[in-house]
Amino acid sequence: MDKVSNRIKYCCFGLIFLGLVIRLLLFKYHSTDYGGFLIHWIDHIKTYGFAGFKDDFYNYAPTYIYMLAIVAKTDIYPLYGIKILSVIFDFIAAYFLSQIVFHVTKKESFKWIAFALVSVLPTIILDGSFMAQCDSIYVSVILASVYFLLKRNNPASVILLGLAFALKAQTAIVLPFFFVYMLRGGIKWYYFLLVPVVFVIMIIPAWLAGRPFLDLLLVYKMQSEYYEGIVGFFPNIYVWIQQLINYDKNIGMIFTMLLTLTGGFILCRKKYIFSLESWIQLLFISAIVCPFFLPGMRERYMFLGDVVAVAYILMFPKKMYLPIGIIFISFFSYIRCFYYFAPFADYPQAVFSFFEFIPWRLMALVYFTIIVLTVIDFIRTLQNNKPEDEFVMGDKANPN
Repeated sequence: MDKVSNRIKYCCFGLIFLGLVIRLLLFKYHSTDYGGFLIHWIDHIKTYGFAGFKDDFYNYAPTYIYMLAIVAKTDIYPLYGIKILSVIFDFIAAYFLSQIVFHVTKKESFKWIAFALVSVLPTIILDGSFMAQCDSIYVSVILASVYFLLKRNNPASVILLGLAFALKAQTAIVLPFFFVYMLRGGIKWYYFLLVPVVFVIMIIPAWLAGRPFLDLLLVYKMQSEYYEGIVGFFPNIYVWIQQLINYDKNIGMIFTMLLTLTGGFILCRKKYIFSLESWIQLLFISAIVCPFFLPGMRERYMFLGDVVAVAYILMFPKKMYLPIGIIFISFFSYIRCFYYFAPFADYPQAVFSFFEFIPWRLMALVYFTIIVLTVIDFIRTLQNNKPEDEFVMGDKANPN
């Protein structure tokens, strides 16, 4: 375990402070989702209180709406309250990523650097403090789940995974990681029965308020039908093939599922040795491959990939161009989103229009290339790992 020099600490504190200042400067800006959805949800809660949860005024899982209810009950300006909530979880995400990095590397300096770098990632800053989005919340819970998994606390890990699902359906992005972990004997399949249990527990308050139970169970189905397009503001495979599959999301979802199953059964072979670092590689791959192949992905669904990219940079510095490329692609997607949405028309178009020089399909090709190179590097790492490097997983460490 290394000691952290004062210089590293001061630099990290400086970056964290810089990230906080930038966030505060962005608080005054309205986003399309705030004007079109969030403020109306807040107003509904203010008007009707808990009884208002019986109405279908929201198309999110109710767990996040409970949090908005807390904002609604304060005297804070709603825009600021929503953004403060997201910013708090920005730093919670940074904390759990830093804990994962420290658990794997045992380097105190890396823990500080990881926290600081996540704090100033441009997409993380833009997501909550500018766009008033809630992606930091469910990603924080995912990272906490992964942390407890690597600490061999399987029950806590799966409960947190269920909570993440109760916040947002995009938690599915991390399922390939958990699937491989299960196939390699790290966790028993029946632990995952806790996921729907947690989801049901989290919808009970809204059900008690009077909203139909079936509506709450199918909230993610309703949400997916609201956005019909298979291409969002994200350069994945569908910018190339959207005309070929006739806008049928099911094809992309089935393909991603088959890809996960195939990859999982390949990686469960005993010839592959997984070190702790290997699991971080797989987490990164899961976080970047799923958004590439799943339909209807939006610019912010790379949030988990951006955060885990920091861990990848620190653990595999010779391959840092791969995670840096992912961060750029994600940032590029955000900027393109701003450029096309009318409410952002007052912002400096000269800056945004620069990104028009980069063709959308070219960016998707670069993204795919990064995925291929990352997977190749991952397989080579597994083949080069020695038996003594293998991480003894939860259920293997505690077979009883």
